[in-house]
Amino acid sequence: MNIRKVKFLEGAIVEPCPTCGNKAEFSIHSDQVGEDLCELWAACKCGHETPAGYRYKDVFGGCGDENVIMAISCWNEAIAGDE
Repeated sequence: MNIRKVKFLEGAIVEPCPTCGNKAEFSIHSDQVGEDLCELWAACKCGHETPAGYRYKDVFGGCGDENVIMAISCWNEAIAGDE
């Protein structure tokens, strides 16, 4: 599993964590879940994670900038869907 810590600047479009309200400090996780498939997700500093049904699937995985954007996009979709 790869993990990358990220910190977003104020004004970034990130839905607040439903547990603690954080909008800035996250870790991005990338884990291989199949032979040719990785799953990526965001986790808040408090431990709240993107639900399994909203996680990004990618062949190569990794925590590069493009996948950080996708993981946060999935986070936003999951949190907005819970409202």
